[in-house]
Amino acid sequence: RTSRGVNCPLKMFKILVLGSLLSSVLAFTEEQIAMMNSLHSGCVSQTGVAEDAISNAQAGNIADDPKLKCYMKCIFDEIGVIDDDEKIDVDGAIAILPEEMQEFAPAVMKKCGTQSGTDLCDAIYNTFKCYYAADKRVFFLP
Repeated sequence: RTSRGVNCPLKMFKILVLGSLLSSVLAFTEEQIAMMNSLHSGCVSQTGVAEDAISNAQAGNIADDPKLKCYMKCIFDEIGVIDDDEKIDVDGAIAILPEEMQEFAPAVMKKCGTQSGTDLCDAIYNTFKCYYAADKRVFFLP
């Protein structure tokens, strides 16, 4: 079961697409690009995060911005990797990673787990920072 008790093929597809995007060796189909654009647009609209904050985070300058934190949470929530206990479903996310990431991503994801925070947005933000610190290849924002 995925986030909020819903087992949804669309969420699994989104997870697969996100994992695919993490690997720079994979080419993107128009459908994958459209899905990521939709995910991005929906989470930007929901949180009000500035595009610059996302771009800066992608470059490694991960600002302590409440809207950016909730954007990160939105991405994970929308792809269905936040469970009912508000923790990242690490095993579920690892299970669908592309083969190209299986050598390095699982160890980072298991090590980072779900970091603590003052709320769920802060915890997911701290988890993203953990990914970046451990291995930049595991960090991605659409």
